[in-house]
Amino acid sequence: MKKLFPVFLLAAVLFNFNIAYSQISLTVNGGIEIPTGNFSNLVKNGYGLSASIGYSVPIIPVEICVSAGYDNWPYKIQYSLSNSGLHEFGNGVNMYSIPVTIGPKLFINIPGVGFEPYIGIEAGVVSSSSTLVGATSTTDFIYSPEIGFRYNLPLGLIAIDVNVKESNFTDTSGGQTQTYSWFGINAGIAISL
Repeated sequence: MKKLFPVFLLAAVLFNFNIAYSQISLTVNGGIEIPTGNFSNLVKNGYGLSASIGYSVPIIPVEICVSAGYDNWPYKIQYSLSNSGLHEFGNGVNMYSIPVTIGPKLFINIPGVGFEPYIGIEAGVVSSSSTLVGATSTTDFIYSPEIGFRYNLPLGLIAIDVNVKESNFTDTSGGQTQTYSWFGINAGIAISL
């Protein structure tokens, strides 16, 4: 029995450690969405909002996040020629996307400071369309690498969350391939639940 005591002690410590450090968090962010590549020829800078639920994995500094967001960009004014003449396109018309993603964030804990840098990547599906009359909605695969930090406020229940995220998806509907990519500069809060 004495030989099994260290095993029971280790199991008790790990079990208590597991309960003490497992937690759920809610993060809400908003920011500016800056189109890049060919997408920047189509739209102006826009805005984005997102919310995510995170689960902190016990023992290692990783959080698994499930996120949903809304991004919106006004079209640049463009002109098209048809049988009825020259038409202005883009004034008052917006493109929007609704991504739903999941992925890990790896935190770098700096003891005693409350400042936690992180890197992460999320992937999932995105629904996109525009406010143009007759526009159709598409659903595509999206991935978003990110880098950011959290700064824990006193008591540790609320943290300021700041990140830069690059989002990318390719739409192949209608026989054409169009790549959409943008940088999001976001800030918000993370609340421990």
